[in-house]
Amino acid sequence: MSDELLHPDEALELVLRAGRDAFVSGDATDFEKVPLAAALGRHMPRPIAATMDQPPFDKSAMDGFAVGLPLAESNIAAAERRVWEVAGTVAAGTAIDRSPGPGSLLRVMTGAPLPPGTGFVQRVEYTAPVEGREDALTFDRPETSDNIIRRGENLRAGATLLGPRRLGPADIGILASSGVALVEVARRPLVGVLSTGDELVPAGGILGPASIYDSNGPQLAAQIRDAGAGAQLYGIVRDEETALRTALERALSECDVVVLSGGVSMGDFDYVPATLEALGVRRVFHKIAMRPGKPTWFGLRGSTAVFGLPGNPLSTFVNFQVLLGPHLGARMGVESRPLVLSLPLGAELSRKGVDRVEFLPVRLERGGGGPTVAIPLEYRGSSMLSVLAEAEGLARLEIGVGLVPKGDKVDVRLLRT
Repeated sequence: MSDELLHPDEALELVLRAGRDAFVSGDATDFEKVPLAAALGRHMPRPIAATMDQPPFDKSAMDGFAVGLPLAESNIAAAERRVWEVAGTVAAGTAIDRSPGPGSLLRVMTGAPLPPGTGFVQRVEYTAPVEGREDALTFDRPETSDNIIRRGENLRAGATLLGPRRLGPADIGILASSGVALVEVARRPLVGVLSTGDELVPAGGILGPASIYDSNGPQLAAQIRDAGAGAQLYGIVRDEETALRTALERALSECDVVVLSGGVSMGDFDYVPATLEALGVRRVFHKIAMRPGKPTWFGLRGSTAVFGLPGNPLSTFVNFQVLLGPHLGARMGVESRPLVLSLPLGAELSRKGVDRVEFLPVRLERGGGGPTVAIPLEYRGSSMLSVLAEAEGLARLEIGVGLVPKGDKVDVRLLRT
């Protein structure tokens, strides 16, 4: 491996550190309160405490009858076939202040608050009607638990309700259960996206004989929004220094993060690194030991981060997964970690070059009663974006590993869950 190539794990730590610094400084990220209905997918960097006991009162765990006796007497009542009078009903949402008498029961529904003095709840299934009487029953089986959920049993007021996280559907329900109407979340950083190259045409345009459609711009914008940040597209920038400088000056003045695709390698028209440095962006690294993605450039101007990604679309996609996505999470105070599974290979996996960490597209094959296996996909290089139509994960091959036999395990970074 060339000395100038940075290991991708080291590169990740550098971009995470820059994201953490931006979050702590507050220069690039601050907080806002949003309604609970708008909080899905937002990053909540600070823990939130429960405002009340959960549940807020003793309640019945099932449909049954509140009994004003200790649980131990359930056995006696069932053995004696004692006749009980049903003296009333307590529905969910209805409070009651009278206790079940010594020879009577109160019907309770699941979730209903229990009358004071309730010793246990006899479930409906363990009772039998008394012939000729609608308001009487006996116990035909004893209870083994009291079937009561005690106040604060699930969570006490003041305890941590949710720790820092990106909020998912379950989290929204948890917050709602504690009466939280407004949630303090990190402001979404704005990410400027520039696609560079004279060969690029926007989707819907007319292709020339040597033109291709710009897939990187739309793809990056989608990945950025999927990561919980905001995307601002600056369109296609031609391979000309003045045009590139003008577009970059605007993006750097308006955005928290700037990401370019193309123009970062060693070609005659790769102006991005020199232009960035001329605009005061300090280079942190250029070129990493990763395939795809070797020419990646990363730098900082104050708290503004700049990523220069290779032009090949699969390289751009993988770079976002490995570096840019985690950086955005760190800028919002919640570092995201990929879901990685160690899976056996369903077919031999080999490669020629072993000087870089490589991420290879795989699909997952399930069924047959055996373990899930990773199947390498036919892959002809980093311009082959279509391979992602089938890919469910990226298998990571470490430096020095050229062959992984069928059945051996590899770490697979999941793309779909």
